[in-house]
Amino acid sequence: MKIRAELRQRGVDEALVALSFEALDIDWGERVEAVWRKKFSSAAANFAEHAKQARFLQYRGFTSDQIAGVLNSDPIA
Repeated sequence: MKIRAELRQRGVDEALVALSFEALDIDWGERVEAVWRKKFSSAAANFAEHAKQARFLQYRGFTSDQIAGVLNSDPIA
């Protein structure tokens, strides 16, 4: 989302951006988990830690669904 927004701000055509992302064939679920693992060593123990981890991932441009997928699952297993 963050990359799309920056490209839109710079005047890049949305159709070109969509086509480029399709060509990349990125597994965003895998990517968000990799970013999460690099920063955090364990699942959130309480609500405050959960919110902190979610903000970290959101700031990096992941969607709410992607973030929920990694934080609400058992990513350590």
